[in-house]
Amino acid sequence: MLTALVALGLAACTSTKLVNDWSDTSFENKPFKRILVLSLIKDDLQRRGYEQIFAEQITGNDVVGIAGHTLMDDAKDYGSKPKIREAIEKSGADAVLLAKLVSIDKTQTQVPGRVDYVPRFGGYGYGYHGYYGRAYDTIYSPGYIKTDTIVTLETTVYDAETEKMVWAGGTKSFNPNSAKKVVRENAELILSSMKKARLLP
Repeated sequence: MLTALVALGLAACTSTKLVNDWSDTSFENKPFKRILVLSLIKDDLQRRGYEQIFAEQITGNDVVGIAGHTLMDDAKDYGSKPKIREAIEKSGADAVLLAKLVSIDKTQTQVPGRVDYVPRFGGYGYGYHGYYGRAYDTIYSPGYIKTDTIVTLETTVYDAETEKMVWAGGTKSFNPNSAKKVVRENAELILSSMKKARLLP
């Protein structure tokens, strides 16, 4: 789960992309102002962390993000429609954002070795016939196997009153080294798309 993201410790920088998104163009309600954030992650600590960070990213510009765990302490409640409706009523949410960790995949690529020639300075007293061989040093870099990690997340947004899906999207994060950064990058991309779809002010 997302716990694995923290332990990866990869040197590469995190890069998250919105690989697809969809919005209901027929949805004509006003932009959402209070969004309940629910994450389907088995690890309780990571579930709470994801919801808290995402809710904080949402909050601002007259919009409030509400972390689901503040209203439903038990993750099992996320599968209960009555519990979700109760959380919606308590929070006054007009939308529900549901995030799901789809997969954490690893791919390996063979990077071949290479030979580099580095200029050598000095030692030119041997005549032009030996100049080339003495002017460069040869450096050999052995090949290696490169491992890339790809985290795929799926997010859907529902109108709280009608329970109708109004937005959906998928993101991929490449070589993540921080769970918090993955959540923030996801939130930035998703909220931007929702604004374009006029679901947010």
